[in-house]
Amino acid sequence: MFGFKNEEERRIAVESIVKDEWDMFQKVQNIGGRAGCQNDWNTFYIMRASQYSAWNDLMLKSYAKDLKDAAEQGRNLITEKYAYMMEYTDPLYFKRELEPHLPQLDLETMNMVEEISWYLVDCEKELAKAFPKLAGAGRPIEEAGGFTSLQSYAKGELKTYSRNTLELYLDHVRANRAAGKNLAFTVQDTTVKMYGYASMEDAERKL
Repeated sequence: MFGFKNEEERRIAVESIVKDEWDMFQKVQNIGGRAGCQNDWNTFYIMRASQYSAWNDLMLKSYAKDLKDAAEQGRNLITEKYAYMMEYTDPLYFKRELEPHLPQLDLETMNMVEEISWYLVDCEKELAKAFPKLAGAGRPIEEAGGFTSLQSYAKGELKTYSRNTLELYLDHVRANRAAGKNLAFTVQDTTVKMYGYASMEDAERKL
């Protein structure tokens, strides 16, 4: 599997991924009825496209295949993500109502999920020190009883990825960690620019 030929091809691939995720998101059945965020395409697009700005081409191609495979199997990866997240926000309900219906993950998969999620948590902590207002506008970083943290969100999503996507993600994380790079800065820089700010420093001043 090779990378994209140019930035335009990569942009089209990201848009296709986000559209596939949006289609799945529209079918998520919430306990309290349809959530307001399910009507907010603009925010959804910015959040998801920003995340993928920190991914390499091989990761994007592998995850695009995950989405296609899931759709063919009648699986909704967004529904599964939110279900996995409830292991941390409502463990009793998760054990009783959700876990029996979710794919069972082996130890190797769980170890990859843990390593990637802890790297992402470390990145977010570093970002929060440098840009406290920006970081404070989002979820809490680490698991906090009853609230969806960045950590529980990341774990829930990582558990929906295929083995191939997880392995590529772990390789990416290890390479960036070895190089002292922080993926959260890449994501946040893309996010603020999509909202019209000149830079993270500009957004931090204006928030």
